[in-house]
Amino acid sequence: MNGTPLASIVVITYNQEDSLPVTLDSLLAQKTSFPFEIVVGDDCSKDRTRAVIADYAERFPDIVRPIYNERNLGILGNYASTLSQCRGKYRSACAGDDFWNDPEKLQLQVDIMEKDPEVGVVYTDVLMDSVSTGEKFVKTCLDPQEDTFTQLLHGCFITAPTVCFRASLLEYVDFDEFRRLGFIMEDYPMWLTYSLHAKFYHLKRPTVTYRIDRNYINDAKAVCLHACEFDAGTTAVRLHFRNKYPDRTPMTAEEIEDAHSKICYMAGLNMNDRKFAKEYVDKVHNRTPYVKRLSRICSSPVLFKAYQAYRRLTGKTRTPLQMYFGQ
Repeated sequence: MNGTPLASIVVITYNQEDSLPVTLDSLLAQKTSFPFEIVVGDDCSKDRTRAVIADYAERFPDIVRPIYNERNLGILGNYASTLSQCRGKYRSACAGDDFWNDPEKLQLQVDIMEKDPEVGVVYTDVLMDSVSTGEKFVKTCLDPQEDTFTQLLHGCFITAPTVCFRASLLEYVDFDEFRRLGFIMEDYPMWLTYSLHAKFYHLKRPTVTYRIDRNYINDAKAVCLHACEFDAGTTAVRLHFRNKYPDRTPMTAEEIEDAHSKICYMAGLNMNDRKFAKEYVDKVHNRTPYVKRLSRICSSPVLFKAYQAYRRLTGKTRTPLQMYFGQ
């Protein structure tokens, strides 16, 4: 592994002493024909995370490079800072509580971009794993369409730790702008930016295990409220990019707002909260026959109860993990 790395893997971590060894072991298990580096950015952890990082850096000095922040930067700040200190032509990332389950992941993604200079982003499918419930399922991502920008405006279908991208695309990214705008994530704005400058490629195999270790995953109401709150953050990103590049998409702001309203009224149905569902179904601009009918249903406690029974009988309800990921 001696020599300048062709690829860099960013690991951002905070208080993850228990899960981080699994993460780093999975990255070190990558089988490649080229050198790569693992750059670990610790955001002032209060547990033994730094000791774990130091141990790996000592045992694998040619691969693992530790970055210890002097102050807490937050997820976006830690990611941007760590990413800026990478050296590879290609960049990937993995949070300190996830892991790569395919030792060929990095090699396959780099090979695709080496063969086709127009491809700037390669993403894969992902295994979702709820540590709390034991529930698992493979999330199969969408194939990229010709107008990937508009496709992404409809919703982010890419899971961050599955991605490998060209470092040259970073010249188009303004992390300071993301912070000023109050974005709550770093990955989605990056994919939208990249889609304006490069082709995307879908590698159809689950190469990453995305772990969910949150106690409220067992609480359907808490999961639904989280989904609504998180989608409000992604909606802010979608509206910003749609308004910044109106000539690059036929999508309207009303369509983006309607997508958020749908997430929320579906959450209301999954929580069995009639008033919550009614509030958001009435915000929908596009008054389709279904939306009008659902509004009438949510206006009546009797109709709402009957409709919920119908949903259960027809299998339209979702598990907490499926709701968490918008499945």
